[in-house]
Amino acid sequence: METMNPEGPFTSSLWEAIQAIYDDLINHPFVNQLAKGTLAHSSFAHYLSQDILYIRDDSVALEKLSEKAVLASEKQFFKVLASYGISIERELHNFYLKHFMVAEAKEKSPVIKNYTDFLLNHSAKSSYGIAAAALLPCYWIYYVIGKHMVANTAANNSYQKWIDTYKGDEFGNYTKTFIQIVERLAKNATDTEKKQMCEAFVTATDLELCFFEESIAK
Repeated sequence: METMNPEGPFTSSLWEAIQAIYDDLINHPFVNQLAKGTLAHSSFAHYLSQDILYIRDDSVALEKLSEKAVLASEKQFFKVLASYGISIERELHNFYLKHFMVAEAKEKSPVIKNYTDFLLNHSAKSSYGIAAAALLPCYWIYYVIGKHMVANTAANNSYQKWIDTYKGDEFGNYTKTFIQIVERLAKNATDTEKKQMCEAFVTATDLELCFFEESIAK
């Protein structure tokens, strides 16, 4: 399985801190059934419609994160990520909802509300390093899980078009740069801030698991 390696000692410690959660994610029935094409349409419909609402707010959080960045290159990077998210949200809304016959969600589910509130709060109120660590799991976790599904997808999978969105290199390049930025920020962070960065990273990863749990129950 293709992985995305840490970029130094701090991001290595982040990945180690979420191993138990990651094991639950990669082995989750939602992931396995999606890869096999056996996931209930109701579960996928909940996931896809809520993911659009998530990405919309994640883009707002990334825009706020760009305002915290000191380096011009990092300001630009997070602005690009915010714009990338908006384009993904538009594509999901305009194509994938129709393709998979999924109704648009009118309001956030409990998990997605908790998750987006968490990200928006950190991007608005926390330090640059803590906010960046909170937003990183969406990229790092999904890159690895996406590649896992691409490698393990069953033939004639009815969800293949969605799984194929993880085949390209663009998302991986963004993820690698994001990890490098968090590693750099940790070098100048206090021990207290590094602890808070780790806590934010773990919480966001756990919220990803909660989203799978919520979706599989539908």
